[in-house]
Amino acid sequence: METRGTFAPETRAEALERYEEVGPVAQVVVREATKAMSFDADEYDERVTPEVIRTARDATFAELLAVHVGEESEFDAWLADSDFDDGDVVRIGSDNVDNVVWHPIPFADTVIAATYQDEPDAAASTLRRNAFGRVYREEFYESGR
Repeated sequence: METRGTFAPETRAEALERYEEVGPVAQVVVREATKAMSFDADEYDERVTPEVIRTARDATFAELLAVHVGEESEFDAWLADSDFDDGDVVRIGSDNVDNVVWHPIPFADTVIAATYQDEPDAAASTLRRNAFGRVYREEFYESGR
C-alpha cells in the first residue's frame, strides 16, 4: 500500500481550513490560465464567474486529498485495523478487479473507495472527485463557504 496526495483531514475544521487556503491558489490559476488564453479584461470579467473560481477551488482541494493505493487484500486489512466498518464504505467501480484506492473521512464516518485494474492515477482522480462531491461539497457549502 502507498499513499498519494498531501491532505487527509481528520476534522471538519481542518478540511474547511484547507479549503479556505486553496481559494487564493485557485484564483491565481484561473487568472494565469486566462492570460495564457489571451483573455482581455472584458472577456475575463464576462467569462470568469464566481462559479468558475469555485470550480477551480473545488478541483484544487480534491486533487490534494491523500488516497491510499493498494490491492484489495491491503484495503481489507486496512479496514479491519481502522475505526471504520464495511457499512462506512462507499464503493465505486467493479467487483471484478484487483486494486483499490481509498480515502477515509473520519469526521463523516465515511470511506470512499474506488476499484481499478491498471490505472491508479485515473482511479485516484476519480476517487477524489467522488469524495469531494459526496462528502466535502456538502460540508463546505452548508457552512456558507
